[in-house]
Amino acid sequence: MGETINSQSTVVYNRERGQLELKVSYPEEKYLWNSDLHPTPIRKRTWGWYTYAAIWFSMAFIVPSWSLASLGLSFGLGAVESILVVFLGNLIVLVPMIIQSHGGARYGIPEPVLTRTRWGVYGAVFPSWIRAVIGAGWWGIESYIMTEAAVGIYAVLSGKLPVIESLVAKGVASPFTISIAFPQVFWVTFIAIIILQLILLYHSPVPNAQPALKWFARLSAPLILAGFLALWLHFMSASGWNYGNIFSIHSSLRGSAYWLAWLAFLNANIAYWATMALSMPDYTRFAKSQVAQMIGQVPMPFMMLTVAVLGTMTTGAVMRLTGQPIWDPILLSTLYMGPIAGVVVNLLFLLATFAVNVFANTVGPAYDFANTLPRYITWFRGVLIVVAVAVLLGAWTYYGSAYGYLYNWLLTYGGLLGSVEGIIIFDYALIRRFKFELQDVFLSHGRFRYWRGINPAAFITFAVVTFIIYAPIPYHSILFNNAWVLAFILSGLIYTPLMVYWIIPKYQPHLKGSIWRGGYVSSEVKELFS
Repeated sequence: MGETINSQSTVVYNRERGQLELKVSYPEEKYLWNSDLHPTPIRKRTWGWYTYAAIWFSMAFIVPSWSLASLGLSFGLGAVESILVVFLGNLIVLVPMIIQSHGGARYGIPEPVLTRTRWGVYGAVFPSWIRAVIGAGWWGIESYIMTEAAVGIYAVLSGKLPVIESLVAKGVASPFTISIAFPQVFWVTFIAIIILQLILLYHSPVPNAQPALKWFARLSAPLILAGFLALWLHFMSASGWNYGNIFSIHSSLRGSAYWLAWLAFLNANIAYWATMALSMPDYTRFAKSQVAQMIGQVPMPFMMLTVAVLGTMTTGAVMRLTGQPIWDPILLSTLYMGPIAGVVVNLLFLLATFAVNVFANTVGPAYDFANTLPRYITWFRGVLIVVAVAVLLGAWTYYGSAYGYLYNWLLTYGGLLGSVEGIIIFDYALIRRFKFELQDVFLSHGRFRYWRGINPAAFITFAVVTFIIYAPIPYHSILFNNAWVLAFILSGLIYTPLMVYWIIPKYQPHLKGSIWRGGYVSSEVKELFS
């Protein structure tokens, strides 16, 4: 069943920190190993809880979060319902996120390498590509938003706000308004922002625990919330601080229409951070301990709850004041906050979006592309591929309408990621109980080779669940509106028996145990952890 290696001579388990370190490298495995993918040495795992909290602080308080929280009103949900659904969705996605993060912190490996244990050493490329393309799509959206903020500042300073005002008066009040008003300036700025991001990423090498990224998150995090508070204070003051008038906005939907909208909004909020639920090992591989990464991530749903309260209340106030549901905060700050406040707030939006684009949408997908051919594609070359895919995909076209943002983007990819995450979480937490042979993830003929480097159970599960979610079968709207939750649960229910009754007996007979008694662990790994 492949190569047999004594873990005691190649892997060191630090009991005090609960972390493992691989003492050998595998340059001969040119398709599975390079220095960027090698487990982070324990001495370089220095990130404490504040770094993770700062990362989430900078990622939660961004323009798409505000926009998503405000969409509940656009789809007919009430103000209070919209806020609570945002919190519930983020609370749900935190669970697989913490479990996936555990693997990065314990083994010091990024997501593409960790995924090999579930999909096979070569099959892992497939879910990594899914994550990478979605991440690249977000990269394009966030770069577009940064450009929107920068050109909004240009409009204020050059005295050209009347151009934007005329479009809003005609009913063109969306994230596309500023790009329509100043197309030449907009797209030149778009290119410049791409170049600036590449410069930062080039000077932040992965083997050194990404020092520039780490300090960038720490410095930007305290400033981000200020922009949202300024926007909220401005419009709440303009509305006379009439809380009751805003929270009295109730759902306009009844019966099945209400529940379909509720499910769609819930699953969209889960899907919103589903890419990060997969990607977190790319960051937790640098964690001092499991406690550090968990404490730093637990505040995330509460941060998103804060965004939901601010965003929903502000959108409600704007509806009462102007009669238009303008859910784009950059358009609001550019037009209505005055020159000084408008420029400052847009600068803060620019900084916040810059931070999340680096952490959430670049680092992980770059690892994924590098994992395809590790010998030839370094992490930074993976970054260049991310940028190219983002530009070709043009996912910012979905961001311009409430329907496109929710259905064509978030729910469409939510079902795919729900299935991938269901397979990953049920395998790691239920079947393996967080234990596996670290060295074998880098071996072409090791214990995660399965069938020619592919785990058939994972691919069969993904194919069946994808058909159920996306095929035009009866009750499709109910299935699609519940895309992430349904895909996650179905994947676990299909994948687990396939592994227990087929894959483990045939391809991994060295694993002993059961689902009900400590999971499936080899004697070698059991000895290492004992």
